[in-house]
Amino acid sequence: MKLVYDKWSNKAGKTIEKRCVLRNGIVFVLLVLLAGITIAADRVVLFEEFVNCGCGYCWNAENQVNTFVNSNLPSGNLCVIRTHVNWPYANDPIYLANPTEQTVRKAQYGVSGVPYFKMDGILTPVAGNLQSAYNTRLAAPAIIAIDVARNGDASSGTLSFRIIAEEDPGWTVPMNLWPIIVEDNIPGVAYWSSTVFDQAFRDNVLGYYGEELVFDGPFPDTIFTEAVYDIASSWDVNELHLATFIQCAYQANQHEVENCHWAKLLDIETGIGDAGWSDLSDMFLSVGPNPSTGAFNISAFVPGNATGTVEVFNLAGRIVASGSAAEMQNVSVDESGIYLVRLSTSDGMSVTESVAVIR
Repeated sequence: MKLVYDKWSNKAGKTIEKRCVLRNGIVFVLLVLLAGITIAADRVVLFEEFVNCGCGYCWNAENQVNTFVNSNLPSGNLCVIRTHVNWPYANDPIYLANPTEQTVRKAQYGVSGVPYFKMDGILTPVAGNLQSAYNTRLAAPAIIAIDVARNGDASSGTLSFRIIAEEDPGWTVPMNLWPIIVEDNIPGVAYWSSTVFDQAFRDNVLGYYGEELVFDGPFPDTIFTEAVYDIASSWDVNELHLATFIQCAYQANQHEVENCHWAKLLDIETGIGDAGWSDLSDMFLSVGPNPSTGAFNISAFVPGNATGTVEVFNLAGRIVASGSAAEMQNVSVDESGIYLVRLSTSDGMSVTESVAVIR
């Protein structure tokens, strides 16, 4: 018996070990390999709170809200935006700092009273069951992945976005990209006069209404876009985070958030140029649908000046298809089983994805 070990990265960038047992010419796939088959992106949940610093009911709910946020934000699976409204206290300083864009978020849901909570745009929990609503959404499959990079400094620059649809999302209304900057540790007023606000709305870097996304296929399909960011002198750049999410266009009727990305602004990866993800460590390979009935699509990205080759292997090690990364987009196989798709570059880098074929 011979054990063959290899490693590859899934769509979340996590290294997974695959282990095959070769015995008498037959390949047995252990469960550790099957666990590496990724048929969905990692779910990151968007939590929105609509609040006003002069709202006593909001203040009474604050301990429960903060307990929920502080318990889940370190996981990386939660985005938080606290949007301020102009009532009951018209002089709420966070609302006055950007009234138009916050009014857009309020109008998205028709908010008429605060505190008001939304989980992924579709659940409307109360302060006492935020965790339950979050757990429900965390378990929902996601087929959209979002990556963000930054070129610039602590005052201005460009944010680059890579949005990957692993399969046709089947949208029936326009869907937009919403990247919103929030700020922590803002000295409070009124009910918050002895404490601070966290995750306070600052700016939608793509303007009032975000930017529409249109996937053309074949899938997996990738969209690249970018936006300019400017840091106001009144903000503390070390306290800024970026919540990037995909949701319907302004006041459309499909409010479910497809997925999110959460990051501290200054910690966002840098060095991405206009041509896309330009570092070899950011080469990209996606295969879908997964599982497949025999035909699947390949999306391969090789940054910089490198050239890439895609090869498809069965578990006996036989190459069943190969071609250049730029041209090889569709593959059909006749037999059921697990296939390995490997993207390798002229610079010696490689990444592998697996796909299950069930006929």
